[in-house]
Amino acid sequence: MRARLLFGWCTAGFLAVTLSLGPGAGVQAAAPTADLVLLGGKIITMDRQFSTAQAAAIQGGKFAAVGTNGQMQAYVGPSTRVVDLHGRTVVPGLIDSHIHAIRQGLTWDAELHWQTVPSLAEGLRMIRERAARTPPGTWIVVAGGWHESQFTERRKPTPQEIDAISADHPIWVQYLYDEAMMNRAAMTAVGLTAETKDPFGGKVLKDASGQPTGVVTGFGGINAFYFKIPRPAPEDQVSGTRDWFRELNRLGMTGVGDVAGGGLIWPGDYRAVTALHDRGELTLRVHWYMQPNRPGGELDVIKRFVTEVRPGTGDAWLRPVGVGEQVLASAYDGDAFGPLPPQFSPKAIDDWRAAVRMIIESGWRFQAHATRNHSAEQLLPAIEEINREIPVQNRRLAFAHMEDVTPDTIRRIRALGGGITIQDRMVFSGDEIAQNWPPDIVQNAPPMKAMLAMGLPLGGGTDATRVAPYNPFVSLWWIVTGHTVAGHPIRAPRANLSRLQALRVYTLGSAWFNMDEDQVGSIEPGKNADLAVLSADYLTVPADQIKDLVSVLTIVGGRAVYGAGDYQALAR
Repeated sequence: MRARLLFGWCTAGFLAVTLSLGPGAGVQAAAPTADLVLLGGKIITMDRQFSTAQAAAIQGGKFAAVGTNGQMQAYVGPSTRVVDLHGRTVVPGLIDSHIHAIRQGLTWDAELHWQTVPSLAEGLRMIRERAARTPPGTWIVVAGGWHESQFTERRKPTPQEIDAISADHPIWVQYLYDEAMMNRAAMTAVGLTAETKDPFGGKVLKDASGQPTGVVTGFGGINAFYFKIPRPAPEDQVSGTRDWFRELNRLGMTGVGDVAGGGLIWPGDYRAVTALHDRGELTLRVHWYMQPNRPGGELDVIKRFVTEVRPGTGDAWLRPVGVGEQVLASAYDGDAFGPLPPQFSPKAIDDWRAAVRMIIESGWRFQAHATRNHSAEQLLPAIEEINREIPVQNRRLAFAHMEDVTPDTIRRIRALGGGITIQDRMVFSGDEIAQNWPPDIVQNAPPMKAMLAMGLPLGGGTDATRVAPYNPFVSLWWIVTGHTVAGHPIRAPRANLSRLQALRVYTLGSAWFNMDEDQVGSIEPGKNADLAVLSADYLTVPADQIKDLVSVLTIVGGRAVYGAGDYQALAR
């Protein structure tokens, strides 16, 4: 029989046939009964041939076979659940190689999210509604992830507008890592007064009389006050992480390379994600980096980490993979989108050399933040020096961002066996870069085609949730079009990747940085059954509609973790 059910239990018998278990491979075998068979789809496998299949069989959390509808009938047994894809496009589960997912999960349920809000008026209405239904004293927080150009008003809120919403609720509205606005109640709660001095790496804006306006600027200024906002209770952090990961599942995400971020303290802040793992409730594969987050004392934290945590620990769901992204605060260039790149001090470089040596000698690796090529030029000599003593080619060292990277730096990173993770930060910041950088650099930023042509491993991502949207389809759209959220074309069309190239970067490319491309990143027999069934065809929708795609069915390890519409019952 040929199963054409939406989903259900099929009674077809156990057959022995010649099956295609991979591109061009045929074997005579008795097919094992599958747990789940997907039929009638357009499956973009991301194998070496970029082949497309109709159907797939999943058994024991892995792909048992991929091929035609007829071939997959051999895997249908009395207990097999059969799902009709009705021609929908299926892609390997998307993997963000550079996202601050663990940090966001701790506060996801408590915060408001403006990522898809179309107008400032709507954003302010959300704050008013939250104030109306929560007790006085409850914090209302918008922690970045939006841009003024997404609003019909094309502007940010003013401190006066924020202050007018409520005198009883502390309100925090953050704009990227540029600035954050607080109302009077928030200023009182965090102790912001006329006597408050500028924090390291930031500034407290004051009026002519010396009183704070409620605006703080800069990475250091924002973090100095944001981390005074009370965190949710531990169990609420667990439920928030669960809800946040399900939101990522809705967008086809099945894995992340988590790069910690400011304020995420190891090991305490990893308890929520660890609790989900230990309960068997993770719906996302999490490979995480440890960021020291102790300016001036990072070497002590790194020493503790490499002593207490051994390389190779963890499992396919939760695993430490290194140190980063801010290995040292003194060798961190932030969002350096201005005309001139930063220069690190001699002491910073000495400390960087000591940190890299400690990481490499202990068997670990790192992912290092470097917005500017000049930053990487300052950091690479220490790695190259250590590489002459301890080869690092098998560590897969990573540099993140690198929007203006040069061919010479690409060659140096490639020679070390490393790669670069790219993010769609220019969706928000592209117009700023276009004003500050030379046109020939802007039109290639980042030079993805050059990286691929030179054989450099490339991973896709977002850098969410403060400075870019967390939606992977927005990032894929940006890779393919080079447009900002305002619709402005920044990167030249010749420098954009094709849709298949972009998808490979976001699947197998990102998996390489997690060191598990042999297990995930493509739909092939023997690999973990991670996939997303899409709302429309990624390969044929108009380019500007790529950003609007969502998943209607997301499967991780053979288990449906998200379903919508006709597929909703599968994820229950």
